[in-house]
Amino acid sequence: MSALLNAILKESASSAVNGAFDELLRKQINIEDGIRSKASDSQNHLRDFLSSEYQNDQTFPSVLSVQDRDFLGGSFARHTKIWPLDDIDIYFPLDGYSLNYLQDGLRLPYTVVSDGVLSSNPLLTARWMSGSYISSRKLISGLSAVLQRHYPRTDVRPDGEAVRIAMAHGETEDEDGLGFDVVPCFLMRPDAISEAKFYLIPDGQDGWIRTNPKVDKEIANKLHQNNARSYKKAIKILKFWNKEALNGALQSYYVELAIARRFLDSNSAGNYAAKVSEAVAFAFYAVNVAISSGSLSSFVNQAPLVSPGDVSDHHRFIVNKMAGVARLAFEAEQVGNQDQAIELWRQIFGETF
Repeated sequence: MSALLNAILKESASSAVNGAFDELLRKQINIEDGIRSKASDSQNHLRDFLSSEYQNDQTFPSVLSVQDRDFLGGSFARHTKIWPLDDIDIYFPLDGYSLNYLQDGLRLPYTVVSDGVLSSNPLLTARWMSGSYISSRKLISGLSAVLQRHYPRTDVRPDGEAVRIAMAHGETEDEDGLGFDVVPCFLMRPDAISEAKFYLIPDGQDGWIRTNPKVDKEIANKLHQNNARSYKKAIKILKFWNKEALNGALQSYYVELAIARRFLDSNSAGNYAAKVSEAVAFAFYAVNVAISSGSLSSFVNQAPLVSPGDVSDHHRFIVNKMAGVARLAFEAEQVGNQDQAIELWRQIFGETF
């Protein structure tokens, strides 16, 4: 077989396989068009309401608008959310005027960011405090009550680290049918210039934990750009497989974190995915390696470990087996064997692939 014919066969196999992945994404995985603009409109509406609430009620927390502002977070913001769309995370950084970050009564070396426009902080009242600390539980409960008043026909309730808003159909034109998790937070600026900023969010147990959704988004965008725009597709495909094959046993963020860490290591070594099939095969490998080790550390210093979820030995067996099948499928594609590659991918994704 000539080198030219061999190259043509390989390209034909790659086109067929990656076309099948694109079709899978289009028909079963991607969020429908128009949802992102609706979410943006809803974010603006919530921002305007919460800002006006402080103007009307001086005991209500003030949201940052100069040093920071509200933003979309989670997999929806990273463009790695899959259908159906169950919720959209919206973070609201609160003004930290005159607040300190304490542990066991001692100030930690961080500044709670403020716009510098308050003369007193409404958070320093019994409405929001428990003893000498701001209660994340009271904050979630208080925000929930205010939002329930604003959306009287909507299911609004405290839900751990956020306020869950399930928009009723017909509530407003822009928000029709969407669900949101409203997350109050504080932006923390380290005293040490070598340390990165982060956010404190409620932990669901009346305390606070560290996170930074913006870092996850930046990393996802970088990996997507550096890997032929295949990275986010691979994330969504693995999440879809997890939902269909494992009934969602793996935590969604754990899947992303496992794949992101392995891609970062691979890219640092000069290796990049050139197509979706390669990215998917590598993503299966990444998840397989991760769950054999257990919980993962996030990209924020001192943030809680990320658990894989309720994963059994049987789940681990399935992931390990499918990671091997994915590797064989990509190898078949590489030598131009289109039929074998597609048949192997069908062992993972079913006959609709």
